Amino acid sequence: MANSKDEKKKRKRRTTPKGEALFIHLVTPDYGTKEFPDEDGSFTISLRLSETEAETLKQSIAEEIEEAKAAMQEAFNELSVANRKKLKEPVWVEPGTVEYDRETEEPTGNILFRFKTKAIYKDAKTGQTRGRKVPVFDSMSAPVKLRDEPGWGSLVRVCFTAAPYFVSGTGKAGVAFYLDAVQILRLNAAGERSASDYGFAAEEDEDGFTASSLADEQQADDAPVTGSETANADEVPF
Repeated sequence: MANSKDEKKKRKRRTTPKGEALFIHLVTPDYGTKEFPDEDGSFTISLRLSETEAETLKQSIAEEIEEAKAAMQEAFNELSVANRKKLKEPVWVEPGTVEYDRETEEPTGNILFRFKTKAIYKDAKTGQTRGRKVPVFDSMSAPVKLRDEPGWGSLVRVCFTAAPYFVSGTGKAGVAFYLDAVQILRLNAAGERSASDYGFAAEEDEDGFTASSLADEQQADDAPVTGSETANADEVPF
């Protein structure tokens, strides 16, 4: 769990390399599962990156990773003697999760990163609880209002902030990725499979997704999207 100093620190926004979007909840919040419910709901997206792109992403947050590792032992030392004896030592969780092929159970060569932000937040000035919307942009950086979730494998970039976390109950420490905004470079319809599932690689000169390419029925008719504030630092995206 992040401390009060971490909560007050202004975090730098980062942008990921482009990758395929999975497990997308940008329009409707994800309320978790029966075993692990999320009562307030969260907006989430997972990004599939190659190992090279994943390394580029981790290098961009080297400052946050160094900070988290430095704070890990300090946070562990603040636990009760009983907890320290039980856990023995803190456990560093490397950013990203190795993706495995379901059939061969071998690594695919891709790394998955999950980004998350709470669907509601408390306004620091008024104390009121407000709903959050994640800003979405097309390949030309024009705002997009979606009625349906982007389909699995849509090509995107994610704007995020990263912050150290420490879970006192397990002794695990790492870097949490908070979802700020998403740019859609190629939009797949809901239910479509990813091009990579069929062995196709994206071309650098492919036509980008633009808001004007959406059919009227695919566009949301609600108020303009408001900015997404950094989520509560207590969130841990796993």
